Amino acid sequence: MKNFNLYKYRYAIGGGLALAIVGIIVYIYKKGKKSGINNMINNTKVLVCSHITAVENGTKAENNLKNISLLIDSDIEMIEMDIQITKDGVPVLFHDNDLSPKTNASGSIPNMNWLQLQGVKYKSDSSQGLTKLSDAIDLLEKSGKSTIFQLDKCDKNEIAKISNLGLFKGVEKQMLAKALSFKVPDLISKAGIMYMPMLPTKYVGKMTSIDVINEIVQQCKGSQFLEAQFSDADTLLLDGTLSKKLLEIGCRLFVVAVGGAKTTNGVSFRGDSVKQWAKIISPMGAGAIMTNKPIALKKYINSI
Repeated sequence: MKNFNLYKYRYAIGGGLALAIVGIIVYIYKKGKKSGINNMINNTKVLVCSHITAVENGTKAENNLKNISLLIDSDIEMIEMDIQITKDGVPVLFHDNDLSPKTNASGSIPNMNWLQLQGVKYKSDSSQGLTKLSDAIDLLEKSGKSTIFQLDKCDKNEIAKISNLGLFKGVEKQMLAKALSFKVPDLISKAGIMYMPMLPTKYVGKMTSIDVINEIVQQCKGSQFLEAQFSDADTLLLDGTLSKKLLEIGCRLFVVAVGGAKTTNGVSFRGDSVKQWAKIISPMGAGAIMTNKPIALKKYINSI
């Protein structure tokens, strides 16, 4: 048998070892990141969600990359962003149907190409333009953080388009879609991302019976969050019963502390302040709260 010459093949062996080490590092990183996301979801601590990327030390421009960066750096667990898709298939962060009220442009994003939108600036901060979802996800991936993006104004067809672009790959468990239906849409399941139904208004004022609570919980199986809509009469939501039942199936109660119509937030729970946060946390038992003051809310949660 001929002697195997290690020296002759030293570069190939060295290269193979280097690739193996890189592969192990990437595997450990991804496993650790996934574990971090799971721990955050399963932890009983209340998650903070920034409303349309709002942050106290950021720009007033909504759905903005600068604010997203600040929120990720501040370890805010969730960031709500509104998604619209351009005529040429580019997912863009923007809330309104018309550009003119908040920017120096007019028209609607679905009727325009991305090239037409690149010069658009916010009136509230002329240094800030529109943000592509791909840039926000790139920022998230580079951060290595477990932050969740709550994708709003984004129906199942838009989710399918985003998924087909490959934007969810590697960050599936950090993307949260929302819709009115309890049933998780097949396209959401196929994309592998999280799901949050909005509690139908037909239940508002009727959450006084354990049978109604059990009916709601039964329909939330497979969802990670449920966005609450409620009134001051919904005693079994207000006292934490619904939240406890949801946690038993791995679902968190998501409460919006900003704004609120008569059918979406009880009168005595409206307002984005410590007084209201305290009631939403206990006894209501919210698993996540949407706010315009994410840093202040996180500070408050850490103090209790």
